[in-house]
Amino acid sequence: MSSTVRRLVLALGVAMSAGPAGAATLHRPLPANSLERNGTPQTLQRHHATHALPPAALPEKGLLKNAAAGLKRPYGGAPIDVLTYHYDLLRTGWNQSETDLTPATVGSANFGQLTTLSVDGNAFAQPLLVSGFTMPDGTTHDVLIVATGHNSVYAFDAQTYALLWQVNLGTSQSTNDVGCGDVVPEYGISSTPMIVRTAPNAATIYLVAATEPAPFSFHTKLHALDLGTGSDITPPVEIAPKAALKNGGTVNFDPQNQWNRASLALANGSLYVGIGSHCDNNSGSISGWLLNYNPATLKLVHHFHTIENSSSYELSSIWMTGFAPAIDSSGNVFVITGNGDFEPRLHNWGETVLKLSPGLDKVLSHFTPASYQQLNNGDVDFGSGGVMLLPVVTGQTAPPMAVAMGKDAVLYLLNQTSLGGLRNNDKGALQWQRLGGSGGGIWGGPAYYDSPTGGLVYAQINGDVLRAYSVATGSQPALTQVATGTSNAGYGGSLPIVSSNGANSGTGVVWLIRRGNTVQLEAYDAGALGAPLFAANAGSWSNTNAGNSFLTAMEANGRVYVPAYTTDGIRTGPVGDDQFQ
Repeated sequence: MSSTVRRLVLALGVAMSAGPAGAATLHRPLPANSLERNGTPQTLQRHHATHALPPAALPEKGLLKNAAAGLKRPYGGAPIDVLTYHYDLLRTGWNQSETDLTPATVGSANFGQLTTLSVDGNAFAQPLLVSGFTMPDGTTHDVLIVATGHNSVYAFDAQTYALLWQVNLGTSQSTNDVGCGDVVPEYGISSTPMIVRTAPNAATIYLVAATEPAPFSFHTKLHALDLGTGSDITPPVEIAPKAALKNGGTVNFDPQNQWNRASLALANGSLYVGIGSHCDNNSGSISGWLLNYNPATLKLVHHFHTIENSSSYELSSIWMTGFAPAIDSSGNVFVITGNGDFEPRLHNWGETVLKLSPGLDKVLSHFTPASYQQLNNGDVDFGSGGVMLLPVVTGQTAPPMAVAMGKDAVLYLLNQTSLGGLRNNDKGALQWQRLGGSGGGIWGGPAYYDSPTGGLVYAQINGDVLRAYSVATGSQPALTQVATGTSNAGYGGSLPIVSSNGANSGTGVVWLIRRGNTVQLEAYDAGALGAPLFAANAGSWSNTNAGNSFLTAMEANGRVYVPAYTTDGIRTGPVGDDQFQ
């Protein structure tokens, strides 16, 4: 967005001011249209975790030779919608309905970059897709939704990439004003939205936007947008939970030092929003949150705060490097918390996998690593990773299982029904195995594929190759390594996804983004792994030399979408030659 447009947004904000500047309480939410200051200048912090050097850029391939023909090529299968983070509520990252992109086609000369879509900021959010949607003018489009850190939402036609509409939801929060340099130059929409489709011509995009309409006036708002127009269906609401602590005092959402990074989820008639912290700032006064909103009214129905008794070190954020809460078949909600106080008697839940009731009113089960204190001491939080629930397969006698890992590079296989609590040597887990050193784990999460030979779990940690693990579902549940890739990850590993035509042999492809100053797309044969079938530069990242492009690709309907920064935007790559029509 141009500087002229940014100034116009600020001018509109001034016109809607609710009162004089300077009267608000610091680190507390403001009324919706207020320009009062609720923040204060802070020393700019950064996380300094030891991590792999960013991989060097690859030689530029440019556009596919037949890119123009590829853009016109229709998808050969039945188009799908991608309405949520990593395709499903289990967070498997598995698109089971891909017919066109196979190891054979992806590894051919006919696969490559079709186009680049320009956007106005970091695209932290996974792109989403609604197929065969009827717009208000009666035309039908496959609609690609892209959200940015500049608080813009774009709707593109996913065949031609014509812009259908664009809206901006307010001036983003300045990195310098927030006081956390993990993301530069701004914080806006940082999580993947959730789309609910109710008819061929009706769908709602739920998302959270962080705004700063005046210096140090911080807001975080939940929106419900009409997919057809980008307009707010109902007035946006301020994220503003607060709760009484059991040992006195209150805990409040801090709009300067907290953000929504975990992607949104919807189940049980509830919209779930996770809240984490910026650079662990104000760690003695804030709590992680999981919030339950009514999707029709955007009214806050219930909140779960990870700290219920005050402590000198609270935090216990729910951020998961953008992973969304996982939800089982009974509607129970699973998340992982980061650095923070752990004391289950006091209901303080740092460094823990939590299983919560659908209404968020009860902790049903938890798993906490025996080394939780060491994790806290070294900023090696468990909550850098997301929790993935494994599908129950035919003939399974093992309990329903979950997989989790954080910065400590220990891969845990857990019982979904009873996660295992806190036990010496992590005996509450079904299995654990160390993949790397402390602090060398994952900023991201795993993926799953029900291959022709059985279930496979994929994980890639900091500086390591992609690894595949078979899933034993009998009386001795276990993950066993069966294949490895050859290309080392950048900072914090990756967020792999998988596409296949069901469990059909020869159709599975693992896709991941290799992190660095240059964002790279890699594709692997889902069974054999080995050397990448495809590898290419796919954009740049704004944190120069940080390499923290914690991004996930999205694959659907014969095309792959790679989020990046500003003009590099979204890159797509289907087969692009007439011989595949």
